[in-house]
Amino acid sequence: MDQKGTIIIPIIGYIIAILSPLLGLVYGAALFFFKKDVPLYRKHGRFIIYFAIAVFIISFILVYGLGFAK
Repeated sequence: MDQKGTIIIPIIGYIIAILSPLLGLVYGAALFFFKKDVPLYRKHGRFIIYFAIAVFIISFILVYGLGFAK
């Protein structure tokens, strides 16, 4: 098994987190918890989780806090 990993897997995670924060959270958690043998995936899994939460909070503020939902 490749211990280094490939960078395309985390990039896909960031794109998913932008499009759907909930799916990005699940994707990041899967990388973080199930790919423990690859340090690249574990590190980016944690960052994808943080990124998905930030995107969710920002979108929530834009939609409900600033009154864009009418």
